Amino acid sequence: MIETPKNTNSRKPTLKKTFSLSDFKKKINSEDIPEKPLEWIRCSKAFQEATGLPGFPKGYVSLSRGFTNTGKSTSVCEAAVSAQKMGILPILIDTENNMGRKRLEMMGFDWNNDFFIEIDNDYLLENFGKKRDSKAREATIEDMSECIHHFIDLQDNGDLPYDLLFVIDSIGTLDCVKTVNAKENGGTDNNMWNANAFERAFKSLINNRIPSSRKSNKPYTNTLIAVQKIWLDSMSGGQPVVRHKGGEALAYGARLIYHHGGVLTHGTKKIIATSKNREIFYGIETKISIVKNQIDGDLGGIAFEGKLISTPHGFIGVSSEDKENYKKEHIKYFRDSLGIDVKPEEIVTKYNVDNEDMNVEEFNAMMNDM
Repeated sequence: MIETPKNTNSRKPTLKKTFSLSDFKKKINSEDIPEKPLEWIRCSKAFQEATGLPGFPKGYVSLSRGFTNTGKSTSVCEAAVSAQKMGILPILIDTENNMGRKRLEMMGFDWNNDFFIEIDNDYLLENFGKKRDSKAREATIEDMSECIHHFIDLQDNGDLPYDLLFVIDSIGTLDCVKTVNAKENGGTDNNMWNANAFERAFKSLINNRIPSSRKSNKPYTNTLIAVQKIWLDSMSGGQPVVRHKGGEALAYGARLIYHHGGVLTHGTKKIIATSKNREIFYGIETKISIVKNQIDGDLGGIAFEGKLISTPHGFIGVSSEDKENYKKEHIKYFRDSLGIDVKPEEIVTKYNVDNEDMNVEEFNAMMNDM
């Protein structure tokens, strides 16, 4: 029997290399980066008890919506006061002159420590609008977006080393460049222009630059909260539908939405203090509910509904004890209007229902006049 010679040149089988998905992700720059622990910019005790949430979450886009005069601005002002105390730089973008210095001061905002940035329409026009068009005469939606990008760019470059809170009061007050140009040239405009412009201008902020700051590899966390009025669309043939003034982009992109007041009406009651035939209006009792909650964590999905009172000093509860404590704590405020000798127990409070019987068309007409 002839023996077959062995092939001494045959290759020995090699061991298969163990595949590491972790190494592969590093190779393609797709590492799993965890988020920072969730923190909250806290609002008042009354707000927390009514909503079941601490306030506004850091690193998210949130919205306070509702009809006019329902406490929307009070909620974002409380957040601005809290942020300043937490060392988060509040950037106040006031497009309708609603965040007055006196009002914020009464709520605890410190105008003397210089830890804030104020933005109004003139600032937007001079620093962004006229850079876009030297002949521009009106601030636009696009200018506001560029302003926010500008401060985040400064933060990225190391020139603004703080967590940032952008407070916008409010969405829907500025027009887009196309609308402004049409008005200035005597042409017609279309409401959809503003809605589309807002979506384009704010898309990367809502979907990327704000939420990505929650990642643990980001040195700072940025938050955006805004006020937006609503109106009722009664033309759909069925039940009236809530619409957002200025478009739906922020409502779609926000992860947390507080609704202030009612849906078909304001759902508010004016609170009046009287003493010795004198009276002052000092608060609004309003409903508050959570209509959207996509916050990650244990508090995600919570959707409480409650009541609170919006006062010049922030929110308080609706109980008799809450109102009595408020009168005692802020007796100087009442004495300035009701007399220097008035005592807390002499101040009587009463309710005045605010426009509860207005119908949808009347509300929308009022909104159009504002």
